[in-house]
Amino acid sequence: MSKNKLVTAINWNRLEDPLDRATWDKLISQFWVSSRVPVSNDMGDWGKLSDPEKDLFNKVFGGLTLLDTLQGEVGNNEIAKDSRTQHELAVFRNIAFMETIHAESYSTIFSTFCTMKDIDGIFEWTATNPYIVKKNEIIQDIYENGTPLQKKVASVFLESFLFYSGFFTPLYYAGLGKMKNTAEIIKLILRDENVHGALA
Repeated sequence: MSKNKLVTAINWNRLEDPLDRATWDKLISQFWVSSRVPVSNDMGDWGKLSDPEKDLFNKVFGGLTLLDTLQGEVGNNEIAKDSRTQHELAVFRNIAFMETIHAESYSTIFSTFCTMKDIDGIFEWTATNPYIVKKNEIIQDIYENGTPLQKKVASVFLESFLFYSGFFTPLYYAGLGKMKNTAEIIKLILRDENVHGALA
């Protein structure tokens, strides 16, 4: 959409692409917030995990928080600049909002199981780990300097294997009957990502 074009009222009754309405309705029907998930029911399981296992969980969720923050603050906003219609733009804005919901949900997990000192350590790790930082730099550079197609490809990669590699740990433990409520948040995020990745 042109940056210089005067904004007009969006008319959801006249659509160029019916997929925009279908995607919008799907996103709205899937709306959720982390406070509705009883993560604290996993306190017993958390107490039985070894220190290395707890560290693994924290770092996995720290990395996922960074990816969701990048996607919510930069990725979807950059992709939205190439929207063809107001409806498509609205859908991308909705997705950006949900990415911030995802990022916040990990903080719900942290505040349930960790001290503030531990939480600060997690976020320090995400900001200084050279592999995490490099991954972040590569993706952000594509979002800010790439072509529209390159941005969409980066988004699909982020929404698929970069996220899914982080989802493995909590889903693996849920398969063992551990941390099942925490895994419910991941399942909700997975449901959202199925829509987000397809739209790009």
